[in-house]
Amino acid sequence: MSNIEQIKQSAEYQELMQALQAYDQAKARAASERVMTRASDSGSNEGTIGGATGELPKFPSSSLPQHSDNSALTARQDEIVEAQNVNWFAYDKLDGAVVHGNMEAQDLLDNTKWMLKGTDEERAQHAHEDDFGVDDAHPGENAIDIYEAVPQYVAKNFLAFIEAPNIISALLRMLALIFENIFNGDFSQLKFEIIDPVLIGLPARKALNEEELNFFPDDDQRYPKPTYYHDYRDDDLMGWLQVAPMAPLYKHLSLYTEHLTNFPVTNEMFKQVSHFRQDDLEQAMLDKRVFIANYNNFHPQTTAEKTNQAYGATLNAALALFAIPKNGGSLKIIAIQPTQNNQPSNFLWWLNRTFGVNDNNNPWSRILTPADDYWTWQMAKNTVTTMSSMSGVVDHLSTHLYLGPIPIAFYRNIPSHHPLAALLDTHLMSLVGNNFTGIFKDVGTNFSSVDFGDGYHGLLTGAISNLSGFSSESFVNATVARAQEYHFIEDSTPLDRSQDDDYAKIQDYALHDDNQILPIIKRWVGNYLSLYYSNDTDVINDYELQGFLSETTNLGQVNGFPDNATSIDELVDITSRIIFWMSTNHALDRFPSFSTIGSLGYYSSRVPGPGEVHNKNDWLNICPTINAGLALFVFSRIFVDLPTDWHRSLGKYPQGQFMQDQRIYSHLTKFQDELKALDDEIKTKNEARRWGFDLRMPSTITVSPWN
Repeated sequence: MSNIEQIKQSAEYQELMQALQAYDQAKARAASERVMTRASDSGSNEGTIGGATGELPKFPSSSLPQHSDNSALTARQDEIVEAQNVNWFAYDKLDGAVVHGNMEAQDLLDNTKWMLKGTDEERAQHAHEDDFGVDDAHPGENAIDIYEAVPQYVAKNFLAFIEAPNIISALLRMLALIFENIFNGDFSQLKFEIIDPVLIGLPARKALNEEELNFFPDDDQRYPKPTYYHDYRDDDLMGWLQVAPMAPLYKHLSLYTEHLTNFPVTNEMFKQVSHFRQDDLEQAMLDKRVFIANYNNFHPQTTAEKTNQAYGATLNAALALFAIPKNGGSLKIIAIQPTQNNQPSNFLWWLNRTFGVNDNNNPWSRILTPADDYWTWQMAKNTVTTMSSMSGVVDHLSTHLYLGPIPIAFYRNIPSHHPLAALLDTHLMSLVGNNFTGIFKDVGTNFSSVDFGDGYHGLLTGAISNLSGFSSESFVNATVARAQEYHFIEDSTPLDRSQDDDYAKIQDYALHDDNQILPIIKRWVGNYLSLYYSNDTDVINDYELQGFLSETTNLGQVNGFPDNATSIDELVDITSRIIFWMSTNHALDRFPSFSTIGSLGYYSSRVPGPGEVHNKNDWLNICPTINAGLALFVFSRIFVDLPTDWHRSLGKYPQGQFMQDQRIYSHLTKFQDELKALDDEIKTKNEARRWGFDLRMPSTITVSPWN
């Protein structure tokens, strides 16, 4: 009998297989038994990952305060007084950020779920918006079934790591944790770091081959692989990832107009790349064909002391040079320097490579090009992609922080009778609750706790030190700093390449060329608000609106947010940009799930250098360990887990959201039709591209920061 057969017949193996089968059965049972949460549960304070549903009474008829009769005016004034008593801005929870100070405020609790409005009977009697063929309230689509990939990965790779010490008992402990804390139907009682079961249950060893880094379940439509999955070593992908990045506010690519003393790229290096052998670097710079991706703003975090080495992960504030060939085409990668400090001294470089002599505050590295050793070059590319991955995650959470004060001001100033209440309610869903859960809700405490932690041990911030080359402190500091850079108007104004020739030579800049959503949103908002605002005076005299705008700017400190509106056009613009920020500017790609290039860490403290010769095993050794890679894959599901296209996507509202005013539905239909047409247009573009890009597709953009 072979060793494999002996293993399969062992009691431990049989026990594990039974546990895996029980896992699948428990998951299916939990999904089938999950029922909608009704209004009586809307006040519960549970983890707000955005998957839950609920029901509230329908919105009252909308009107402006200055047009309300005395009784209605008294009611809405009383509502505002109560709202301002329980919703407040807190300035002492996280240095540099403004957050909601009361996680038990009813307005907040009523806005943490996909809330259907009215009763089933009321909704059946009224028209409602197109559901795009997707039931957003389906109890099985809760968007937090993040562990589905684990059993398949364990079963697929079990024999490959069976020799790991105590692997059976570790796997059983992992599954026991998941059973006890997830499938008991009470997610609010989660008392472990959400990635711990995977980190505990799988061996902390390097992958023996690329397939061990493939965490995507086979034949599962909920886990689509990136279109470049099989081409991740292709150098052209490096250029594509710059023009089709994972986060919409990516700003690291800029025109290269002058040489940098810390990045001494030469014409000789430039000519080593096949597309530029007959070219000249200086001329290419004059032609605006050369670009640089510079992660220098992350240098303080990459060199900061780490509180947890995260299985040996580091991050490097890399620089990468790209160029367009003279005859046009896609962005080509020219050179990479893994860190900000170039070391030209051969003697110091020799000391560093031989004895580890280095400046930890300014780690040394040298420039590599595609002409260097193949596997050394692949390792160099990972220093860029891992940093790009982290920059996207920082961008994502920083939009949460930046936008966080808007719903606070909204709850405090906009009563249920105001037309903005029904329009913006869904776009603000889960933002405050998810900020609290991700940043402040310390793991290890009861998950339903409303006590603020220190900001470094939340669901997201607490996982970073285990999963990346950043400490939690470095990650939070980088996130706060990024949030402080945003400007409400400037960063929600899509780049018009016809008016900005810096990027004119890039043939297909998907990030900007596909960004056509804002005008569609503006038409919807303009049509909606025209039902209630007859002229500019209506806007000026709407003191509830003016209070919302003023508080967002002056108390919420949202940089660039207008503190008043004096015309319908201004109001349409501001409201449209709120929706744009909450959806389009909040999007995130699944890139971090792709561990071979997208992980949040480069798993070696030694960066590659020119003249070195490496092999495939060396490259595998700078990829995540098996348990860290799968933990990252599992964890990333929280932020990108759309069960299907058009699930709670931009253009979707809970049923009954607008039943109080049937005039709205004709405008909503136009809005949804335009979004579907844009989605189809981008799909057609993607069919003609080598690799697709879905970050700008309405069908995959969530309607609010519920994820």
